[in-house]
Amino acid sequence: MITVVEDYKDYRPPDSVRRTIEKLLSGLPEPYHSGLESVVLTNAAAVGRGRTNRIRGRKYYRRDCRGFYHSRGEGGKPWIEIIVDNVIADTPPTAIKVPLIREMIFADTLFHEVGHHLNATLGTLARGEESSAERWRKRLARSYFRKRYWYLSPLLWVFQALFGRIMRRKIEAVERRYSTDGRNA
Repeated sequence: MITVVEDYKDYRPPDSVRRTIEKLLSGLPEPYHSGLESVVLTNAAAVGRGRTNRIRGRKYYRRDCRGFYHSRGEGGKPWIEIIVDNVIADTPPTAIKVPLIREMIFADTLFHEVGHHLNATLGTLARGEESSAERWRKRLARSYFRKRYWYLSPLLWVFQALFGRIMRRKIEAVERRYSTDGRNA
């Protein structure tokens, strides 16, 4: 089992964060997290200053990111760092108390970083480091939520039948607007 370590600087996270990360990790098949040493839960103040390496053509402030994958260093194993306050920044406090919503929020970042680990160990799913990590994230999240919340799938079918056409029309309208105004030329 992967060790989950909490290392915050002047920050108190919601009580259920560590349990949520442990639950998400326990839902992953063993080969997907083998070799990882730990997942460190921290906050933006503890991350420090500086910028990331180039990601999709630009650099980001480290304190604004939601997570990092640290590949194996000299004699060490790879590990993942999750910046908890950035992950839950736009989420209302009452939503964090709902287990499904909380798992969805943290799964997004955790599975993306696990995707970077899988790129290094099993191979990439797409061209580009970030694109491949996103593909792994989607695959891992789909698998996890299908196993854990299998009983919600009939509700998803009903929701899709009722609102799927409306959502597709809205998405198509947005795509048409952006393709005709020259922003994505």
